[in-house]
Amino acid sequence: MNVVSIETSCDETSVCFLKGRKIISHYVYSQIDFHKKYGGVVPEVASRHHGAKIGELIKKLNIKKIDYVGFTRGPGLKGSLLIGKIAALVLADYFKCKIVGLNHLEGHLFSVQINGDKIEKKLRFPLIALIVSGGHTELWYLKKLGKYEVIGKTRDDACGEAFDKVAKILGLGYPGGPIIEKIAQTSVKKRSFFTVPEVKDSFDFSFSGIKTQVAYYVRDFKKITALHKADICYAFQDAAVKSLVKKLDLAVKKYKVKNIAICGGVSANGYLREEILTKFDKTKFNIYFPDKKYSSDNAAMMGAALVEKIERKKLEQDIEIDPDLKVRDWN
Repeated sequence: MNVVSIETSCDETSVCFLKGRKIISHYVYSQIDFHKKYGGVVPEVASRHHGAKIGELIKKLNIKKIDYVGFTRGPGLKGSLLIGKIAALVLADYFKCKIVGLNHLEGHLFSVQINGDKIEKKLRFPLIALIVSGGHTELWYLKKLGKYEVIGKTRDDACGEAFDKVAKILGLGYPGGPIIEKIAQTSVKKRSFFTVPEVKDSFDFSFSGIKTQVAYYVRDFKKITALHKADICYAFQDAAVKSLVKKLDLAVKKYKVKNIAICGGVSANGYLREEILTKFDKTKFNIYFPDKKYSSDNAAMMGAALVEKIERKKLEQDIEIDPDLKVRDWN
């Protein structure tokens, strides 16, 4: 079974070629350098770069035969998603193969099953999944594979978005997550002096308030030294991570699960990983993280999702792009 997957939901152009559960080739073109000067992703610029690069990446796959081509149809930026769909349609027409629309967030979930060049069957159920990235922060309960219940989500900013905004306030550059994590490691005091707004009686998150706290805190100082900036980064990261871990812990206890998956771009954060491994004893819980290189947007994770659906004959017919696509149960 030859499979090609395409990911263009935001600012990474990525393609992957798989034979069954083995990754044969995988390419990711990142646009970060083009968006840095704006402090965030510019949709028009993103779609333009997808259009310029996707053909070149597909050519590098050196495909001779395809049985299925899958692409991210949402959620994501409309123009970016459209480029991926067009590329998939061209391949489907040329190779006379089946075309499948995929959910970007489902791809993040299945990223934890990628081990080297193999797509393994690691996930056990029931399971709580924390999907945390620049555009999404959600908690899922999966009673079984393909049976989804979104039990919590952010009511304002996504966690990764908050990292980007705080980095901008501190003049650190973009993307904010890796920069803040690196600078926070140099903090000497390692004190917590920010709080994340509590969304009571809910598994929901809220991160916009902490961004405001940082802005007000910085405003009160005429000059901020490098050491002080490190303390701010640590305090912000600590508050954001502990908010994630707290809600995750509540969900795990509520649903009495022993299986936990943490995925999405923010899952690469070392401090988040440490806090989760401290909170949840590995002798009592199965904890799944993606390899860090597969935590950000990539076509390999979309291929992992596609392979699962092909093997279980759960292929969706809908290939219309949907920037606000929600995860849904497999038919």
